Amino acid sequence: MTKKRILCFGDSNTWGFIPGTGERYPDDVRWTGVVRNLLGDGYTILEDGISGRTTVYDQEWAVGRNGRKALDYTLQAQKPIDLIIIMLGTNDLSMMELGKVELGIHEIARVAKNADSIINVKTPVYPNGPKVLLMAPPNLNVNYDEQTGQIGKYEDSLKFPEVCERVAKDLGLYYMDASKYAEVGTIDCHMTEKGHRQLGEAVAARVKEIFEEM
Repeated sequence: MTKKRILCFGDSNTWGFIPGTGERYPDDVRWTGVVRNLLGDGYTILEDGISGRTTVYDQEWAVGRNGRKALDYTLQAQKPIDLIIIMLGTNDLSMMELGKVELGIHEIARVAKNADSIINVKTPVYPNGPKVLLMAPPNLNVNYDEQTGQIGKYEDSLKFPEVCERVAKDLGLYYMDASKYAEVGTIDCHMTEKGHRQLGEAVAARVKEIFEEM
């Protein structure tokens, strides 16, 4: 049986950033590793997460964080792909207002879905047709505004689910709300070990649902 290839494209919470330290959770602790272990031999989980990654915007403090600019390379490097999971938006919110964050999420999701017609490829990214699971990222921690001096960001982060669900409906994508499962630490916006485990379990179940629908 051919393995299903699943690409997880995100930011530091996909990379596995440990709250407060910046070190990386071990393979089996990260939500991507939990998904890999639960789904088993019939799936290949491809990780592409980087701290500070945005949807389509450049970061002033560091190069290489623009998700749109990275996506073409990643899709071509990792193809063929049966499903791409996108979880982005948190870093956008630290830079700009929620309306622009939604525009960025919509654009990167659109490009991911239409990669075979947008990206110049000789063989398809999605041999069996595009499948995109758009995940609303975790909420910021409740102390985020006080810690950073950015007023209203925590409340805005609570709107990620409605924003991402709206984008998913508009583009005809699969949708999931990571904030229901992904507990974050009290120091910054990064997930706890418990949050990774719970999210990984939920994602594995959602992936099975998606392929059962085929």
